[in-house]
Amino acid sequence: MNEGIGRVFFREGEVGFQLLSNHQALVVHLLEKWRESEGEGPLELSTRTRERVLEAARYHDDGKRFTLRIKRDEESGDLTYSFRGHRFRVAPEVTDPYAQALIRGHHDYSTREVVSLASDFAEEGLHRRFPEDLFLLMMADQLEAELAVRLFEGKSGEVRPFVEFDLLPGGEGEESFLLDPWPFQEDRVELVFQVYFHPYREEEPKVVECWGHELVGALGRGVKPWGFRREERRVRLQPWQDGRLMARSADQFYAQFKRQGTPMNPTPLQEKVFRTAGDDLAHLLLASTGAGKTEAAAFPALARGERLVFVLPTRSLIDDLENRFSTYLQTLASREGRPKGLVVDTGHRQVRRLLYPDGRGVQERERHLYHADVILTTLDKLLYRYFGYAEGAKSYTFPRRIHDRKTLFVFDEVHLYEATAWVNFRRLIASLSEAGVRFLVMSATMPEAYQKELAPYLLGHLEAQQAEPPSRLLYYLPQGELGELAQKSFREERRVLLVVEEVRQAAELYRALRGEGVFLYHGRLADRVRKGGFREVKDRDEARKPYLLITTPAIEVGVDLDAEILLTSLCPPENLLQRLGRVNRRGKGQGAAYVVGEVYPEYLGRLPEGYLELLRELSGKDLAGGGELRLKESIRYPRYLDSRAETLFEMLQEYVYRLDLTQEPLYRKGFVATRGWTPSVRLQAQAGEDEVEVPVDRLIGRKEELTPVRVVERVWANREEGGRRWMKVYPPRSGELYGRELVVSYPYDYDPALGFVELPKVFQRIRHPDPGRVQLLYTPERAPAESQEGVLDSDQFSGGKGRVIWYLGESAWAGLPEELPQVEEPAEAEEEEA
Repeated sequence: MNEGIGRVFFREGEVGFQLLSNHQALVVHLLEKWRESEGEGPLELSTRTRERVLEAARYHDDGKRFTLRIKRDEESGDLTYSFRGHRFRVAPEVTDPYAQALIRGHHDYSTREVVSLASDFAEEGLHRRFPEDLFLLMMADQLEAELAVRLFEGKSGEVRPFVEFDLLPGGEGEESFLLDPWPFQEDRVELVFQVYFHPYREEEPKVVECWGHELVGALGRGVKPWGFRREERRVRLQPWQDGRLMARSADQFYAQFKRQGTPMNPTPLQEKVFRTAGDDLAHLLLASTGAGKTEAAAFPALARGERLVFVLPTRSLIDDLENRFSTYLQTLASREGRPKGLVVDTGHRQVRRLLYPDGRGVQERERHLYHADVILTTLDKLLYRYFGYAEGAKSYTFPRRIHDRKTLFVFDEVHLYEATAWVNFRRLIASLSEAGVRFLVMSATMPEAYQKELAPYLLGHLEAQQAEPPSRLLYYLPQGELGELAQKSFREERRVLLVVEEVRQAAELYRALRGEGVFLYHGRLADRVRKGGFREVKDRDEARKPYLLITTPAIEVGVDLDAEILLTSLCPPENLLQRLGRVNRRGKGQGAAYVVGEVYPEYLGRLPEGYLELLRELSGKDLAGGGELRLKESIRYPRYLDSRAETLFEMLQEYVYRLDLTQEPLYRKGFVATRGWTPSVRLQAQAGEDEVEVPVDRLIGRKEELTPVRVVERVWANREEGGRRWMKVYPPRSGELYGRELVVSYPYDYDPALGFVELPKVFQRIRHPDPGRVQLLYTPERAPAESQEGVLDSDQFSGGKGRVIWYLGESAWAGLPEELPQVEEPAEAEEEEA
């Protein structure tokens, strides 16, 4: 083994150098102690490849001998170091291709690199094993690095999200650590670190770099290095044995938590799920709103120390569950004496919150890589994670953790998926079932047709016994006035939920009624505003204080509110049932629901035949007497097919999991049709602080309707190197919109309390010979609008004063209106500016 510098430490008044031989020997020592298996278990060395992994470990950092660079950080002015590119310098002693590939990949672990490297070993039958071996090499390397930093720089805290372990101080002495999970064959592992320190008096980086080379040279000649002090530290690793509270029964586990000051007691459904969830699990859980499905699904995973991924159809559900799970995890952290992690992963937010035993909560904005006890996400974002999409390196960590046996998926309110979303959900369930991943599918109103589609992938059903439904009086008012009803109910100090179909209508009602105790909630509010308002409503709801919450369908699914009065515009029965679930949810007393209106806008869909007559028949009656069942029976779920989504899912699956490199060009586009084929763009307030996503087709208008607006394209700088700095390109590039992020500056007065109410008309739709292709023209804000004729195709056209972008229509026939204008090809392209 050739000598070099393996790591550099910076302390006040001195710089330390760990020799490469010490660093690599410690990594080898950890892997030699690793638990072995003849199978393919996670965090276990395979007997088939053990020796090849150890060979890679002995030389994995050999390239550091040639790549050490000491430099000064531009922002802080502090010294830092780099070994950039060292993994590509493979020692000549390593002749085995498998070990060579492990060395080349041991600092990246991106999906594209893992797939590329693993595909080389398909003929040997080791292509499925390679990602796990690479992960184990990186884990041993990261664990040794984390211990070294804590020992010699005095840094402590949580390990980086890529690391599978939690490293906790404890045991015998200051240099003992507890590790969980425990991957080793023995109950104790000892490591001896050796570091040489040299006094530092603000010398230049190049001088410090030379010290490292001088140290290596002196030791190589067998002489004592002048000016250095050798420091040796012995570390003891032991398993964390306090253990999670592995409750023997649901009663024991539920009793730890309180609701309104009273310990929780499990319902019969929750007890049944608690027993079932310890086994192989692929079940459909059916229960009405308010039956406690969330805790039924989540608590068994928390009790067993598993990774819980809660998949939700809307961000409003995440707003609610984030607070609930924070409370649960804080309780567990205090009882177990160790931090607990909560991840929120949506298109708008990507954060990881650590909850400590002393009650502290620390939120991180760095990448989370699903390193947490609970992950709250949406189906849209999960699909990207399933296919290993993430910025920079380590992105294959997502597919690996998704398929870990310690991961439990809970898909909630799945009846809300339709069209493309349902196709993706069904394909995802099929893939997880085939891979043996454990999951629960939950719904309150899933139709029989959907259940039959999922049946091949399920092991069984878990269904709540029909309890006595809460009392809710229904009133149908074809000619009622929502604003007046809201004022009257709120003046009576009731908890009132007012739901309308459109953001504009909700904002108008809020302007007219705003005041103390009145709140607005919709999908085009900035995250910070929406979450803050919901938190206030939730606090009032739990304290039984009056409120008026004006909202859109964004609030209707699964949110744990217990309003007394529901006021809603006319809506389909499935929506009405969900809204009713927020009224008298606890079943104490009697709730009331008022359905107002007799016309349902055609662009929102159609109501079932006979539905208005049913509302008239049920008006004035308590729905507990069978009315809710009749509403449920009136639901008509249309069945959608999307062969393009099926094909896209299968092609990405072939690339990521079956290593079909012919699909790499598709993967590089970074696009998944999650809910449909219409991409979204971002609306950004002029101050640049608040922004929301909207489908691009909501911003299409006729030429005379267009608003001069600045649209930029936001891209990552140094994407391959994992950089996180945004670049703005203006005007945006022509071409397909998938896999790109356009940011539209909001041209109207912006009130954070109201959100992005009005939608500007920014893009003009133009003709394309393929009716399934939606093509849009954007004219930069300072460029004069052009009068153009002819068919313009962005595949051939990439410039001019206008920019042409396109995406696929939602069906094979896009219904292109005849009045779309003809356009001629614009003049010569302008230069893009960043």
